[in-house]
Amino acid sequence: MKDPYRQFLRPLIFSGLKLDPEWLHGYVIAALAWLGQPPPQFHGLQTWTQGQFCLQDERLAQTHWGISFPNPLGLAAGFDKDGEATLAWALLGFGYAELGTVTHLAQSGNPPPRLFRLVEDEAALNRMGFNNQGALALAERLAQVWAIQRPTIPIGINLGKSKVTDLAAAAADYQASFQPLRPYGDYFVVNVSSPNTPGLRTLQAADQLSPILTALQAENLDHKPLLVKIAPDLDWPEIDAVIELALAHNLAGIIATNTTIARHSLKTRILPQTGQPIEQE
Repeated sequence: MKDPYRQFLRPLIFSGLKLDPEWLHGYVIAALAWLGQPPPQFHGLQTWTQGQFCLQDERLAQTHWGISFPNPLGLAAGFDKDGEATLAWALLGFGYAELGTVTHLAQSGNPPPRLFRLVEDEAALNRMGFNNQGALALAERLAQVWAIQRPTIPIGINLGKSKVTDLAAAAADYQASFQPLRPYGDYFVVNVSSPNTPGLRTLQAADQLSPILTALQAENLDHKPLLVKIAPDLDWPEIDAVIELALAHNLAGIIATNTTIARHSLKTRILPQTGQPIEQE
């Protein structure tokens, strides 16, 4: 069976039209937000989409932290930063979706252009800088969605530090993001590993990360699963330190990994990158 996306649409977008990646990303989010509107607006189209992309197989179902995942394929954070297409991801067959990264304060991120395709490396260059509308805006959007229809797959929320917040105040900043979003995330991720926020990766050190986790767990009255996302560039002693900290703070797990700043075997010497270089790491 021919795959129309791989055979026709992808080559047209990448090589033919050469559409700007960030513009295309925004266009896709807008289209999926439209598709994901609660029934009965687009019930027929939604049913067709599910028929094309969803696979129901009990062998794929998993339960973690008391949460049922219909399959292990999930949407990673970074694609739907502001939860605009929250209800669409289940229609496309995802077993869960992670929204964000969201910060306490709304921010525009780094100046464009900031997203590029690196075709030779089968990678993408990402310099977005946590552009998002802020935690309160996301909470308000999710409250509107929840009032009409709850998502049928687990929803994770990825939390980052606001760029204008000093590193010394990081714990309070993460806590301020978590507070309004706590009712809506099935699990939460502490992102201290993006290379695009100055100084953020220093928060992976145990003495920096521990106060953040302490503040979040103090606010975690519903005992939502809390995970930490690490960089692929940590050495083994640094990874061991994060693992020990995760155990000490009763974290649900560790997400590996964020984008890399390593240069091994890259044809394009521009960083940070995601895609094939992460697999090589």
